[in-house]
Amino acid sequence: MKKTIMYVLPIVVLSIMLAVSCGGTPPPRPATPPPAQTETAPATQPGALILEGAVNHTTASGDTLAEIAASRYGQANMYYFPLIRLANANVISDPDVIEPGTNLVVPNLQRNLDNPGARAAIRADMLSIAQQYERQSKPNAAATLRSMANRL
Repeated sequence: MKKTIMYVLPIVVLSIMLAVSCGGTPPPRPATPPPAQTETAPATQPGALILEGAVNHTTASGDTLAEIAASRYGQANMYYFPLIRLANANVISDPDVIEPGTNLVVPNLQRNLDNPGARAAIRADMLSIAQQYERQSKPNAAATLRSMANRL
């Protein structure tokens, strides 16, 4: 009797496991409608910069984004250089390294600050550069960028 149970029990367990694993198709899930899509103008999408009214600037040896921002936006706004970096992300990866002769697009500062999506992108880039400056032992520049980002 014990031998029979020892042989039959594993067969029954395996049969149950096989039946469960091959047990047909699962019940259909209820259909959920796709989320409603609303059209948004590109200028209000997060990260969308406004390039209307932008000017071109060809860099010279020794130029920095902060100096370009100061000359285009005014000395008090030199720390808005992340806007220039964002508009030229395809040619600028490090805000402190610009090759001479690079043609940059310099967006209109006020138009971008007035746009919530552009302002959010500028703020995020300021915070990213602030972290980079902390790692590079530039605490004053990092603190200034963080302060300005927190006011956006």
